[in-house]
This record gives sequence, structure tokens and C-alpha cells, in this order.
Amino acid sequence: MSRRPQFALAATAALCAASLVLPASALAHGLSGGYDPSRPIPDYLWLGFWHMVAGWDHLLFIAGVVLLSESVRTAAKLISLFAVGHSLTLLTATLAGWRLDPTLVDAVIALSLVYVGVLGLRGRPTNASALAAAVFGFGLVHGLGLSTRLQDLGLPDGGLVVRVVLFNVGVEVGQLVALAVMVGVGMLVVRRLRRPAEAQRPAFAMLTVAGLVAAAVISFPAGEPETVARGSACTERQAQPPQSLAGGHPPKRFYGPSETAPAQDLAHVVGDGIVVVRYRPDLPEQQLLVLWRFATTGSRYVVAAPDRAQKMPVRAVAATRELTCTKVDRAGLASFRNDWLASLRP
Repeated sequence: MSRRPQFALAATAALCAASLVLPASALAHGLSGGYDPSRPIPDYLWLGFWHMVAGWDHLLFIAGVVLLSESVRTAAKLISLFAVGHSLTLLTATLAGWRLDPTLVDAVIALSLVYVGVLGLRGRPTNASALAAAVFGFGLVHGLGLSTRLQDLGLPDGGLVVRVVLFNVGVEVGQLVALAVMVGVGMLVVRRLRRPAEAQRPAFAMLTVAGLVAAAVISFPAGEPETVARGSACTERQAQPPQSLAGGHPPKRFYGPSETAPAQDLAHVVGDGIVVVRYRPDLPEQQLLVLWRFATTGSRYVVAAPDRAQKMPVRAVAATRELTCTKVDRAGLASFRNDWLASLRP
């Protein structure tokens, strides 16, 4: 048997088998920890490390690339290209505040597994440049996925570069640890196989099937976002974090029906963990009074402003939750606010 990295055969087969039995909720894996813009800086190193160690889709892609390589040197070059690609888009997208649909990104990542699997089934790649370009391109996509997940956790305005760099260092360390485990386990298993080369095609076939199953499940979710009743007038559901971190803090906590609140400031404070309540300007005066009292007395973590284009009478928005109400229900709004603030506490 040649010295090309056949140690990845067993690791790839094992990872593919595990991925096929993962629940649908694990396909688009997120980051551990909740939304917390005040998270300590050193924590970002561990976030990146554990995300990569638990990131079966990233690890499957790496294992497939290693298996495609004709030598350890080629594998090292391709993995380096992959690392450069995802580091570039992770840093650029996070600093620029670019956010993509995580479902789309996860589906493309799943299809990258299909690409590697099909390529392996067709035989050893003859065009090294094309393979290198594809690995680099998929690295760019993986980096966009990492950036989207990182931004979901909430990032402060200050010290953003050091946080992203630490997160990326954690990702790279996790990748190296995962590769070391693949090498160790793979070499032990290959030594016990009578004909290790015969495991190559089944490994690529399993990789292809795993990618197709993951892409299908990610692209066609099972149902609507979970909803939670908040009293008789309000319903809560999951929501996407704000797309922009521009703007600052609005100068007031309640904007009257005829006033216009700065949209960027409202998006900014949602990203900071504050609840923003948007309401229709034509609400009855009594309901407006209740809303004014709710926003200006007691908790300082609420901003209320009119929205002329809004269909629902009241809509409260937190970073990852949304509450819609058929009227101003102070108890429902207070419950939503209190539960949200409680979820931010360590």
C-alpha cells in the first residue's frame, strides 16, 4: 500500500456513518452559548475550538480532502488553502457586518461534501489546480457560515478584531486536533484491514450520501418556527438577529405616533440586547398611554417607536425573539421582556 494518507479512510467512513444518524436539528450546528454581547474576550477562543470539534460538516469535508490527496504534502497544502479561505471570509464578513441566510450557507456546505464524494468516486483527481480552487472556494463559504454563527451570539462595537481573531485561532486549533485524531484512529484501523484500499470507494459513497441527506434536510425544514403564547393577545416566535450593527443608542425611550425614530439606532440597540417595541400610529389613545408607561417607567431596557408600515398593532423585537400582539398587552410585553433579560444573564 502506498504512503498516501490512507489513514483517513477509516475516519471518513466513521464520520459519514455518524452523520447519517444525526437528528435534523444537528445538521445546521450553531455555536454553544447564548446571545451575549458582553461575553469575556478569552471565551471566543473556546467558542471557535468547540465549534470546530463539534462541526461534523467541516470535519467530513476535511477528511474527504485528505482522502483525495495523493500525499501528505498535498493534503497539507489543500487544508492550508481551506484554512486561508474560511479565515478570510470569517474576518471580512464579521467586521463588515455581512449576514447571509444560514440555511443557504449550510446547504452549500453540505453540497461541498457531495462534491468531494463524487470526485473521489470518479477516481483520483487529475487537475490539481481545479481541486485547489474548489477547496479554497468552499473554504470561503465555510467562513461565511462561521461568521453568521458568530454574529448570532451578539458582538460588541469595541474590540471586534481581537474577538474574531481569537475565535479563528480556536477554529484552527480545533481543526488541527481533529486532524490529529483522524490520523491516529485511521492509522490504527488501517493496520487491521486486510485490504484497506477497498474501503476507499465505500467511504466516498457514504460521504456523498451524507452530503445529499444533509442538504435535503437543511433545505426543507420540518415546520414553522416554534411559537409561544404570551397571554391572550400576544404570540412569541423565534427571529433572526438584526442584520446591521450601525447606528447608536436613540436619545429617548418612547417615540410618539407622529415622530420618526432612527431605524439604524433601533437595529443597533436590538443588537445590544434591548427590546424594541414597534406599534401602529393609529392605536387608541388609551393603549398608547399604556405603552408609554411600559417603555418609560421601570425597566430601562425597552424602546418604543411607531411603524407606519406595520400590520400588527404591536410587535416587540429582541435579538432572537419576536412578540406580536393584537393590542397593547402590558403583561404580555413585560413577560417577554423579563424572560429575554433573564436569558442574557450568565
